[in-house]
Amino acid sequence: MHEVDDEIRHVCEEAERQSGTSASSRTYARNPGVVKALAAFRAALEREGTIDPVLRELVRLKIAALNGCRY
Repeated sequence: MHEVDDEIRHVCEEAERQSGTSASSRTYARNPGVVKALAAFRAALEREGTIDPVLRELVRLKIAALNGCRY
């Protein structure tokens, strides 16, 4: 990710920190408008979602375990 500006790099790194590295986030980084829209969408889900944050994290852990991922 050395061809994107610092703002987009930060948004992508934060997404990867939360969800793991993926080709998708690196592909989106080539279109700053898409990155910003997806970041706003993710933030809205976190902020306005109806699932309890503890339950949401338990679901993430379960999915990671089922997929053999370290989390």
